Parts: sequence; C-alpha cells; structure tokens
Amino acid sequence: MKKLASLLFLLIFIGYASFAQSNSAISEMNRFFSKTIKYPSEARMDDLTGIITLSIAFDEAGYPLGEPEIYGEGESLSEEVLRNYELIKDNWNPEILEGKNPGEEYLMSFQFILQKGKDLVSNPLTKYKKEVPADPLEKLNKAIEKNPVSSKLYMDRSEYYAMIGENWKSKLDYNQAQYLKDKEITNIVIVGYGGTNSPKSL
Repeated sequence: MKKLASLLFLLIFIGYASFAQSNSAISEMNRFFSKTIKYPSEARMDDLTGIITLSIAFDEAGYPLGEPEIYGEGESLSEEVLRNYELIKDNWNPEILEGKNPGEEYLMSFQFILQKGKDLVSNPLTKYKKEVPADPLEKLNKAIEKNPVSSKLYMDRSEYYAMIGENWKSKLDYNQAQYLKDKEITNIVIVGYGGTNSPKSL
C-alpha cells in the first residue's frame, strides 16, 4: 500500500489502429514520453483531470509545421503536454506518419486520470460539503466545447445518447469519433496516484 501511495504517475499507451501498434517509430515516441511526461503536481493537488489534444499540421515530407493548436482544459496539463511535444518535435521521425497521408493535420491525445488516495492530513470540513450530482450530458457537452477534436469525448457522448434512447444523435457522435480516431497519431493515458497530503478549503 505504501509503495502504491508513493507512485505519482503511470503511463498507459493505447493504440487505436493496428498500424499504430506495429509502427516502431510510434513505439519509440511512446517510450520517449514514458520517460519524460509527468502528471503535474499542481494538477494533482487541484484534482485536475481531462483530455488535452494537439492538432499538428505536417508538410509533405512528414515533418511538423509551425506551432500546434491545443484543445482541452487545464493550464498545467496543457503546459506539460506542450513541453513534451517540443522535446519530441526537435527529434521528429517522419516515419511516425506511416500509413497516413503527409501534408495534412493529425492529432495527439493525452488523457490525464487521477486516482486519489487517502490524504495524510484530512480536511475536517469535508463532512459538511454537499456534493451536487453532475448532469453527465452537461459535463460531456462542456468537455467537447473545450476539446472538439477528442475522439474519446464524442464516443462517450455517443454511448450516453444510446443509453437514453437518442439513437440518431448517438450515431452522429459515433461517426465523428471514428473520423477523429483515424486522425490520431497516438493516444496516451497518464494516470496519477497519491493524495494531496494537505487539506484544501471548500
């Protein structure tokens, strides 16, 4: 248990397409990220999670052009993603785009998930805090508004629409999710572990 609590982050790499799983250039890039990307301590203390997506334009030779557009919520998360992208950009391997058409825009997705442990110092005011149930659809709509290029967010909303019987809307979101998924170079999940160690105001 102590060993688990001491872990700050864990990286899990997800390949959505078979070519991505077999592409050695992508595997090398993911190994690079596994050594450099961190779950920001500020984000962990603020219980901040979410999906940050980079939209990157490429030239005909398969190299990045200019600065990427960044989508998602959370300044510290965005800064960490951009910091790592700049590191990989300096040593970019155009074979990363194997199986894709050069000269187009592609996506890199980073999902930050926080597994909260037990705080070493508990907040005595917590028992007085009243949790307000969140509307799942409202939450998804807001997330998509901040990140309209996340395949996972559209797939999550597609599944929710299907659950409530909105089949037409579910199909539209499913199609959008598949389109965005085809545009992804890689999809990385960063899982943070550990408590905040200090109480926060309510």
